[in-house]
Amino acid sequence: QICLVKVVIMAQLFTFCLVILSTIATGFTVPLTRSINKFGLKEGAGIDKKKPRHHHDFSSSAIKTRGGGLYSVNISAIKSAMEAGPLGVLALTGIACSVVVPLTMYRQGYSFSVGYGFSVFAMALALTKTFQIGLFNLTPLSLLATAVMFYGARLGAYLLVRNLTVPSKAETMKKLDKSPRLQRIPLAIAVSMFYAFITSPLMYAARYSVANSLVMNVGVSLAWLGALMEAIADAQKYLVKRSAAKETDTTFVGPTGGVYRICRHPNYFAEVIYWFGVALAGVPSFGKSPIAWGCSLLGFYGIFGVMTSASKRLDEKQKEMYGGQSDYDNYKNDVTGAIWPWAR
Repeated sequence: QICLVKVVIMAQLFTFCLVILSTIATGFTVPLTRSINKFGLKEGAGIDKKKPRHHHDFSSSAIKTRGGGLYSVNISAIKSAMEAGPLGVLALTGIACSVVVPLTMYRQGYSFSVGYGFSVFAMALALTKTFQIGLFNLTPLSLLATAVMFYGARLGAYLLVRNLTVPSKAETMKKLDKSPRLQRIPLAIAVSMFYAFITSPLMYAARYSVANSLVMNVGVSLAWLGALMEAIADAQKYLVKRSAAKETDTTFVGPTGGVYRICRHPNYFAEVIYWFGVALAGVPSFGKSPIAWGCSLLGFYGIFGVMTSASKRLDEKQKEMYGGQSDYDNYKNDVTGAIWPWAR
């Protein structure tokens, strides 16, 4: 959690710098309305009407105001921002917010679980629609897009089902509702920004698709490997825990077979593989863009830190609960790696 907080703060600072640099570079200004004419400005002041609109221009057709308040953002502006220009990651953040914010208002813990999965799916779906990526073309780009959509939809659905069917998980989620609903919005926006960072390589791959790229092909393969491995690990753990529902919470029941012979927390290992594959697949399209490199590297650094920290916390929790039980001790001696299979 501490690692994620650090990454979120870094992401906010990076995005703030991104907005400032983008504003300087593109020279766009938000149109002003009569509601601020008391400052002596004319309606539309600051807009060069002769200047052609670029994809990232926030023109009067993109932003509408009523009484000086922002109330509607044209979908075409978000689509244009994803297609080109420096504001693509901010557009992805907006899409993620549309999923994460309402879920966080319902359950604060959903910002890190259900909202995480479904927001990744929503961003991948939006990019697929925007760039008209054929999901059945079997090209590296289409395989990457389907991998991200599969990962997000599968993870969101799994976490939702688990929260609804496992009483202990539902109780844990309720305990996380510590903040008033309106005070949860900044958290939801911050984590949405983080989710946009880790998903951004798909956007750059769609913008500047590179043909016959070995790096992209390896990245796509790793992404699918990680997504499928995590799906298997989650399903195996869920079924084992459900079949042993009569056991007490202090009795170790596994799982100990299948992918859990690779390491003790293969779902975390698979998630690192998956996001590394997504980032690697986007590398050939990054070029010299500091935004592409910065967002992708910061996003992967964040998810790497979250997974390694989560693995350590779960190991400590299991040792406290199951330490001294022969089944647990034997399993831990046989499978020595917590998250890395090669660890001894």
